[in-house]
Order: sequence, then structure tokens, then C-alpha cells
Amino acid sequence: MTIGTAAAELLAADLLEALAHPVAVYRPDGRLSDANQRFRDLWQRLVAPEDRWRHEGLGAITAFLGLPRVGGPPGVFHDFASPTGTIAAFALSPVAGGGWTLCGQDVTAQRRGERMAERSQKIALVALADLAEHRDNETGEHVLRVARLTHEIARRLWQTGRCARGIDDDFLRHVGVASILHDVGKVSISDAILLKPGTLTPQERAVMETHTASGAQILRKADAMLAGSPQFRFAAAIAEHHHERWDGTGYPHGLAGEAIPLAARIVGVADVYDALSSRRPYKEPWPQDKVLAYLRDQAGRHFDPVVVDALQEVMAARNAARTIEWTAEMETGIPDIDADHRVLLALVNQIADRDNQGDRVAVEFVLDELLGYTALHFAREEDLLARVGYPDLDHHQAVHRALLDEVRGLQRRMVAFTPGLGDALHRFLGHWLTSHILGEDQKYVPFVPRKDGSSFRE
Repeated sequence: MTIGTAAAELLAADLLEALAHPVAVYRPDGRLSDANQRFRDLWQRLVAPEDRWRHEGLGAITAFLGLPRVGGPPGVFHDFASPTGTIAAFALSPVAGGGWTLCGQDVTAQRRGERMAERSQKIALVALADLAEHRDNETGEHVLRVARLTHEIARRLWQTGRCARGIDDDFLRHVGVASILHDVGKVSISDAILLKPGTLTPQERAVMETHTASGAQILRKADAMLAGSPQFRFAAAIAEHHHERWDGTGYPHGLAGEAIPLAARIVGVADVYDALSSRRPYKEPWPQDKVLAYLRDQAGRHFDPVVVDALQEVMAARNAARTIEWTAEMETGIPDIDADHRVLLALVNQIADRDNQGDRVAVEFVLDELLGYTALHFAREEDLLARVGYPDLDHHQAVHRALLDEVRGLQRRMVAFTPGLGDALHRFLGHWLTSHILGEDQKYVPFVPRKDGSSFRE
């Protein structure tokens, strides 16, 4: 007995509706054939009402979702974060005899849970890194700056197809956070050596260099306990190898070239860049041009030339992201305060970078830096105002607390990062910072005396 065309279509539709997951079926020409109600419901949660079912062709819908084109790897799930807040995973697979199926599933709760867990782990890693860094006259800001730069260099390498074999989704998602623990092995070094102000003896230098192996050992134990966490796997490789040199003259193993793990090669460049460009108790910061010139000179000897090239491109993009300009009206005339304000303004501008706008990991790093530096700045500012007897100090402190709470609220929103959130954060933070500098901060300027006793504004 032959089933008629209409009956066959009804049977196919019934089978499609019986499936437990959202599924759409496409003809060989890419036109939508049918979709079960679960797929229609999911699609309605993803797309704004005026856009629903506007993208009927398979090529259009897969492009809209950011999936590979027809003919790409079948059966691989890709996340799509909708402006509505829903996060769905889709996989495209060919059908025998022609056509395609698009399977989806709502993973909003799962992804938010994963991001909250990652956030908690990141906070713990920063605290552990601080334990090592504070003994070495460092602060948490150093490891966060290195982490963001590591992520942006890795992203640039991936975007340009350089080192493509070594970079996948796991690498991009975790390498920045993993870099936070690059010097955790310093907890095993005695203060007598770690904090020695003069030149280390050869014996002391040998002890200092053991921090790489110690760090790797600590992190591999954590990796084993967490059943193969990508963060700790990358972190162990970074801790062990970030002092290797491209020409093979580094330590601990004298690895050369691409034998050095890519994550460690990236962190090696990011760490030196930040160390040279930052103020330390024993040195002034180098200007950016001088740091970049030094790294170019050392490319092919100390550093991977491809990674140095990517760093140059990252810094060019950062320099171009200046949507909020520093103006004379923002100046308080108090050098330390103005320097802090410039740093905060530069951080807010980083969210405007085109590549950062849709990159949840990058925006989170900027917010972490912004919150940490803002808290330090507010503490310095409040200490200054207390010393000069500023009469509205209580009000100023209350404003600071409210602003910090708002930034922490923005951090919480990152759990549900959606397209457009980066731009919204930049607009809010830009208004928040400029209004505070031009408003509240200008009020205390007449109360702060210069060293000669005169006011900064008379």
C-alpha cells in the first residue's frame, strides 16, 4: 500500500511534533519546510516580535544565529544570545536524500549557572594570586591587566588566523582567567629572596626560578581535583613556561619556539608589557612607545614575533577607542587625582572598542579592572579629603558607595550578557564617570591646599 503525499506530510508533521526538542526542517534549496511547536516557541523567545519568521531561508537564519554556512561542520552546537535575554544552542545537520534539520534547545538557565560558577572561581583565583603578588610589592590590578591583555591578544590571533591550530573556544574562554595565577608559585619563595632590594646571587636566582615549577605543581593538583578544568590546565602550563624564551635561553626547561605552549608565550608578552608600562616602587612607568619598541626589538629572541605583532594591533585598537575625551574642565589640578581619573576614563573607553562590544569575557575583564581601580581611587580620594577636613566628606563617601554598588550591579548583569549590553554599559559608565568628575569632584578642589599653602583653585 502506498501512502499518499498528503498523508505522508501529515505523518511527518506528527513525528516532528512528537520530538522532545525544538526542530526545524529545511528543503535542499534552503527554504523552510516545517518546524515543530517547540521550535516556534523557542524562536519567539529569541527574536523580537516584529522580526519573527522574517528569516525563512536556511542561509539567512543560520547567518542570523551566527551558525556555519550550509556545508559547514554538521551537528556542532553553537550558542546564540538573543537581545531578549534568552540563550539557545543550535546545531545544523544534513538529512539523507537532501535538506537540513536545525535542532535547538533553550540553555539560558544552564549558561547562567555556568557563568556564575566561572565568576566565583575567578574571584577565588584573584584572591589566590593576590596572596603571591602582594608579597612581591604587586597589587591585584597587575594580574587583572595581564589577564585582559592575554585575552585580547589571543582573540586577535584567532581573528587573523595566526596560531589558529592552538586556539579554540575553550582557549578563548579560559586563557585570560588562567593567566591570573602565572606567578602563584612565588608563595614558595622566602621573603629574604623575594623581597631582596639588591641583585640576587646566582644561588638566590636559582631558588627564585623554582617558582615556575612550584606554581605548576600547585595548579596541576587543583586540575586533578576538578577533573580536568580548562582554566587550571592552561594555568599550570602558563605558570611553568611563561619565563621560557623564544630562542631557548629561558627557564625552567630551555624550550624554544613553538615548543613553548601558546598560552605561556602570550602571557610572557602581556606580563612584560604591563610590568614595563606600570609604576613600581623602584621605577617610573615607561611610555607606551618605548615599551612597544622594546618588545619589537626582543621579538624572535625573547618573545614569539607573532604574539608581539598581535600585541601591537591590540594596543592600536585600544588607542583608537577614545569616544570620551579628557577635557580641561575635568581637571582638578591635583596631580594624583587627575591621574586616577584618566585611568578610569581610559578603562570606560575600552568597552567602546568594536571587538570588545560583543565579547562577554573582555567586557567582564574591563569591569573587574574598573571596579578594582575605582575602589582604590575612592579610598585615596577620601583619605585626602579627611586630611584636609572637607566639610562634605560624609556626602562624598555616600556618593562613592552608591557608585560602587551600581558598578557591582553591572557585573551581575554580565551573567546574562546579550548583544548590545556592551554598548549600553559604555554609555552608562561614560555618563557616570564624567558627571562625577565634573560635578562632585570639582566641589572639593578649593579645600585642597598646595604644598605652598595656596589652593589648587583660587
